[in-house]
Amino acid sequence: MPRRAEKIAISMEADLLAGAERLRATTGETRSALVSRAVRRLLQAETHAAQVREYIDAYRSCPETSVDERSAHRLASLTLESLP
Repeated sequence: MPRRAEKIAISMEADLLAGAERLRATTGETRSALVSRAVRRLLQAETHAAQVREYIDAYRSCPETSVDERSAHRLASLTLESLP
């Protein structure tokens, strides 16, 4: 079942609208589809950026130790030795 679309009214600078219209002319999208795609990508980028920040914070709070590094090196060496 298709999701119900909501209507919004937005204002944007003339040069931004002109750029959107040029892009829309090349993609064949409606204005609604173009704006929806742009907002979807922005939301995905923001989610990704938040996940990266969480990862960095977690790493900083619990970085690998020299023991971890030696273990990883040993396992990598064993793995590579087994390859033809």
